[in-house]
Amino acid sequence: MRRVKDLLEIETSAPCLDSAVEMGLEKFGCSRAEVVVDVLQAPSRGVFGLFGVRPARARIRLVDASCIARRVTEHLLLLAGLQASVHVEGVGEGIELLISGEDTRLVIGRHGQTLDALQSLVSTLTDRVVPERTRITLDAEGYRKRRAVSIARLVRRLVGQVRRSGRPATLRPMPAGEREIVHRLVREEPGIEVRSIGPGPERKMILARRKD
Repeated sequence: MRRVKDLLEIETSAPCLDSAVEMGLEKFGCSRAEVVVDVLQAPSRGVFGLFGVRPARARIRLVDASCIARRVTEHLLLLAGLQASVHVEGVGEGIELLISGEDTRLVIGRHGQTLDALQSLVSTLTDRVVPERTRITLDAEGYRKRRAVSIARLVRRLVGQVRRSGRPATLRPMPAGEREIVHRLVREEPGIEVRSIGPGPERKMILARRKD
């Protein structure tokens, strides 16, 4: 795989500097505010426009975190031979990237495992070149939103079960992002707590009555 830095800069050449910059922006699919432009060569019209004519040459470097994350994701999908496009869905507390296309099922994988692995790799590679650590979330065709709805439904059902029976309920192992959803939902349930047991990927969560 190419170095991450190499993915984030390109050199362009055109009769004028503005055209050279525009070529780079079009290649990256970003705006002027999201890049830094280094002028490598100023254009020259030469003598009578015939001799010594030189085009403008510029190096365009991505500096916007969301554009960098998108670019890295696109490259990883390309390396995997997957037909999919990547769009920046939102930038707030973190960056949300939406993947769409004919191969999204393969991108998601079984129980979202491929999507989680891709998200982890994109985060790691992006952190190498972005000064401030940024939370990055990848979604594919709304998979994570559907999972959040399913998890909320499951938690409500299990909370009701725990209240009625008094016995703890165990959830199957989930990725870190989904565990966060469970913890957030349980905090809104009076008298119910959630505990985690087990190492790493095998970590399970147990819903139980809170012991006051």
